[in-house]
Amino acid sequence: MIARLENTRLSPGQVSDAFRIWERFVRDPAHRLYDPRHEGCGLWACCPPMLDVQAILHIVVHTLPRRDSRRLQARLDRIDECWRRRPPYA
Repeated sequence: MIARLENTRLSPGQVSDAFRIWERFVRDPAHRLYDPRHEGCGLWACCPPMLDVQAILHIVVHTLPRRDSRRLQARLDRIDECWRRRPPYA
């Protein structure tokens, strides 16, 4: 299902890239404060646009079959809990 989504609406490998980028951003204790007004250069290899990363993950969660969607959402919730537990300014 993800491969079909990547081939029709996204780019091949973009879902795993988005998941990896979001997880690395959230778990890195030295990550920058997230400010959507300052997205950096916008290149995925350098300064990935977090709004795009989150949009891709949102699309995938809402496109997958219910069971797979719940499993992916549970993984994302665990990552997001790390964000809520440790704010970037603490």
